[in-house]
This record gives sequence, structure tokens and C-alpha cells, in this order.
Amino acid sequence: MIKDITIKLGGTKQAKRQYESIRADIETTFTIPHETAMDTEKSMEAYKWELRRAKVLFREALMAATEEIDGKSSPPKAPPKKPLKKEPIDEDVLFKSLKDQVRQDYLNKQESD
Repeated sequence: MIKDITIKLGGTKQAKRQYESIRADIETTFTIPHETAMDTEKSMEAYKWELRRAKVLFREALMAATEEIDGKSSPPKAPPKKPLKKEPIDEDVLFKSLKDQVRQDYLNKQESD
């Protein structure tokens, strides 16, 4: 029974300058728990999940190598989010607005029938 699995990914791509290339390699090892290893379907699901994780790591490694060789960094994925200020909710107002909305939906449904 296979319990320890190693995934190795590597790739090369052309750099901006002629006759230069960028190479990235990753290696990840994971252990499948005994209960999961006994079931083939669960083992394959665990392997597929780890393979997706390895592909993400490989993409990040290739991007980092590209930034180092070509000398420019990529923009951040998304700006950091500001925390929202939570205001106290007046339940009576909320209930009244929901009640009005339900009433209007009911009237609209009657008109369409």
C-alpha cells in the first residue's frame, strides 16, 4: 500500500532576453492517512487535491523566477480589504422592511395571475 507520495513539477519558459530561459522546479511530499489509503477513491481524491496544490506552488515559483530574471514584479492580486464597520441592526425596522417586501411580492404575484 502506498502511503507517502512525492510530486515533482518543473518547467522552463523563454525569458525576455534572447538565449535566456527561466526554470522553476518544485517537489512536495505528502502522506496519506491509513484510513484514506485503504479506500482507492479517497486516495485518488487526496492525490488530486495535492496535485492541484503542487500546481499552484509551481506557478508561484515560476512567477518568482520570472520576476527575478526579468527584473519586474507583477502587480498584487487584489488590494487589501478595509474592515467594515458594523452598525447595530434595528430588528424592528428590518422586520418591517421585509414585511413590506413580502406584501409587495404577494401583490405582484396576484396581478400577474
